[in-house]
Amino acid sequence: MKMKLGASKSTMQAVDAIHKPVLPTKKLQMNIPEDLHKSFKLACLKQDRDMTDVTIELINNWMEKNR
Repeated sequence: MKMKLGASKSTMQAVDAIHKPVLPTKKLQMNIPEDLHKSFKLACLKQDRDMTDVTIELINNWMEKNR
């Protein structure tokens, strides 16, 4: 019997982790309004996206426009 690769979130995160290059990281800590945090978290959950990945994408987009 063959094992099939499931589509669960934890399996997909593990597969993504294998494919992502390991880069040095720094922690970004900030204060934002609670309602904005909740809305952002819910939007990320609805799209099955990691909040960190979305934040990095947003920062990269901002950097492209502001170099």
